[in-house]
Amino acid sequence: MEADELAEIAKNDDHISSKKSSSKSKKKKKDKSSKKKDKKRKHDDKSPKKSKSKKKKRKLIDQEQSQDVAAEDTQQSTTKKHFSFEYQHILAPMVGASELAFRLLCRKYGATLSYTPMMSASEFVQEAATAKHGIANSNICEFQTIPEDRPLVCHFSANKPQDFARAAALVEPYCDAIDLNLGCPQRTAYLGHFGSYLLGKEDRQLVVDIIRAGSKAVSKPIFVKIRLLDTIEDTLELCQ
Repeated sequence: MEADELAEIAKNDDHISSKKSSSKSKKKKKDKSSKKKDKKRKHDDKSPKKSKSKKKKRKLIDQEQSQDVAAEDTQQSTTKKHFSFEYQHILAPMVGASELAFRLLCRKYGATLSYTPMMSASEFVQEAATAKHGIANSNICEFQTIPEDRPLVCHFSANKPQDFARAAALVEPYCDAIDLNLGCPQRTAYLGHFGSYLLGKEDRQLVVDIIRAGSKAVSKPIFVKIRLLDTIEDTLELCQ
């Protein structure tokens, strides 16, 4: 075979090989394009499902939120049945903690009704007699308040009806209720004969007299903080 013929055959082989590789390349591109289209089609098929799922979750969240709001409104309306103020979230009296600054902080985070720390009724009356800047600003028995500190319960210890009545009358313009402490178990309460040490049957009439005196002295509600007695029956008898 001559050299020219061999060159022609080689040339034809190269051309065929080039065609094959080009065909393979086109096929790969076509396969890739087809895969992309399939992937996109699958994604598009899934998208409506995801969208429906999200909408369903959003609907459930909205329903839960509306139920919570409705429940809160119901509770707030219920808390106003007995008193003219809300008492849904109560900040209880705490020794060394329930001062004005702490009460305002708790109100900022949802407290609706706050108590002052326990104040001695007899000491409050004595200090008020020499107060120069009014009851709310003279720091009488560490009592301070401002208009934003409402609704407020002034919390007193007492073992004499006249002391409790006078103290209640002094703070009435600055609070929404007055509370008698019959729960303090500290030694100072034992020595001064007040707080939980007035829960015995021998002091039952004294407690009634203190509450009656306070009720006559003011138009605001009178509360009583107590401790549970040894039995439920004894506790119910005390309350009655």
